[in-house]
Amino acid sequence: MAMNMRTSSLIPAGLVVESITETEAEIVVLARAAEPERLCPLCGIRSRRIHSRYLRTVSDLPCAGRRVELRLMARRFVCDAPFCRRKIFGERFGDGVVAERSRRSSRLECIVHHLGVALGGRPAASLARRLMVPVSNDTLLRVVRRRARQPTEILKVVGIDDWA
Repeated sequence: MAMNMRTSSLIPAGLVVESITETEAEIVVLARAAEPERLCPLCGIRSRRIHSRYLRTVSDLPCAGRRVELRLMARRFVCDAPFCRRKIFGERFGDGVVAERSRRSSRLECIVHHLGVALGGRPAASLARRLMVPVSNDTLLRVVRRRARQPTEILKVVGIDDWA
């Protein structure tokens, strides 16, 4: 039975699909950002001037029993602001798509976080392997620690545990 799948459901919003390659084990999606310009992370000035391009490989949620790999065509832009220290900056796709320097999409990172919170290290790693999300128990715990909320208010009362 042939499956008809929409490409838009396969990739995060804000990306344009260039090509899709399917094998028995994985689906490789080559995509790029939809916006023609980006903001300089240092000074906030918009830039359209492209310096170069590079390929960024990111894991995404599995689909139809296969791993999904996003290959993002990222651009390096030139900042034209005269007093900006950063002359060349890499394209950032936003935290809703792929966080900066991340190897997993935000959707997959959310699943990894929930697995780590619900099951802990080794049990979550075992379930993740069955869900075709290969992560180690250390990675699961690292993601949980990274996404833990920091206290926003100053502590007023500290209790002492009798059993500690």
